Amino acid sequence: MEKKIEEAVCRYGMERIYDGAIVGFSGGADSSALLHYLVGKCSKLLAVHINHMIRGAEALRDEESCKHACKQYGVKLITYSVDIPALSRERKKGLEETAREERYRIFNEILRDNQEYKCIVTAHNANDNAETVVFNLARGSGAKGLCGIQPVHGNIYRPLINSTREEIIKYCVDNNIEYVTDSTNSDTDYTRNRIRHNVIPELLKVNSGFFDSCLRLGEILRQDEEYISKEASKLIDPSSGRLYRNAIAGAARALTVRALRSISPVALDYRGVQACMALVENWSTGKMVNLSSGVTFKVEHEYCSFITTGETVSGAFYSQLEQGVNFIEGTDIAVLVGDGCAPTGYCESAQVRLNSKEVELPLYVRSKQDGDTVKSGGITKKLKRVLADLHIPSHERKKLPVICDSKGVLTVPGIIARDGAFNKKGDLNIKIYIKDDYGGINEEKE
Repeated sequence: MEKKIEEAVCRYGMERIYDGAIVGFSGGADSSALLHYLVGKCSKLLAVHINHMIRGAEALRDEESCKHACKQYGVKLITYSVDIPALSRERKKGLEETAREERYRIFNEILRDNQEYKCIVTAHNANDNAETVVFNLARGSGAKGLCGIQPVHGNIYRPLINSTREEIIKYCVDNNIEYVTDSTNSDTDYTRNRIRHNVIPELLKVNSGFFDSCLRLGEILRQDEEYISKEASKLIDPSSGRLYRNAIAGAARALTVRALRSISPVALDYRGVQACMALVENWSTGKMVNLSSGVTFKVEHEYCSFITTGETVSGAFYSQLEQGVNFIEGTDIAVLVGDGCAPTGYCESAQVRLNSKEVELPLYVRSKQDGDTVKSGGITKKLKRVLADLHIPSHERKKLPVICDSKGVLTVPGIIARDGAFNKKGDLNIKIYIKDDYGGINEEKE
């Protein structure tokens, strides 16, 4: 087994393990074998044990076993107790999924706060990988799900990924490594256990090398996914994170789907993908579909994007303007009145020059309001209609800075200005700046 670990470390570039690692330590055979292997090979080790508060006295027994093992090895141990059943009910998720989320949350927090450790190491093995592949196949996953468990995922390393559970047990026996057994591992009410005890044995009868086959399948599909995802990323506008109509026109459906998954703030399931693609393929301007967690997918005139509930209706803002730079509280907007330098961390979005003789001070900036009008070209126009004709999405209109004076709407810089006030050589200069990551105003709209 040690040879397989060394091969995995070399093949998947896990050498950082030896520079300091945080090890997930349950006390079971897999993590006990992993800890035994790493002791003496890592410059710094930290074992982390999490009691999920599911198995009562048995879980306390496991914790004590971990404390005993770490004391013998001289390895520092941190223990946590997390009420997974309560969190599962609160989040309306399964026990297994909730436990996994909490484990990695804790691991990453420790890694973030302790820079002497370089990575997180878990004891996932070839059996775990095969079970994951079968589970994802059963629920209709795509190629990414059939990749199985990644040997390296960000700062998470899995050096036992090529080792079978049988090899791990033998390693424990040969090295007199004590370990505990989780009684729930035999409970087939859990999906993964049902696969482990009922499905995998039958597949091994079909192919005795099934574990290796799953690992090989994962490697092949990961290579394919890496290439396809790279091509799909070319469809995404790098500055806005949107998919523009002209960019995805004629693109393969597989690339568009992956691009959508990439920019979505929530995980898109099959139904979500189909709903989004139905709007994209027909390019139903103005149409939207509500997804999970308050996220909406919407198709605009030139692009499609995901917006959250918070973005759909932005908070109103109002501020009187003074000469110089004005930072608008509660927004990513800064307004420069007169001449001056751009504020640090902001980029110019729009500019307008006005005839100061046509402006009645004081000036102020606010968000758009229902009923806003502006006289332009001799016609009094509804601002809502002006913005709609320019195909500015409804969820972005509240972000636009409307400059007013005592007469009412004076200008929306870069979009419209009141008759008589606008003058390319005017003596009153107004510039709008936004933070670099802000996606509100499009300076190309005139």
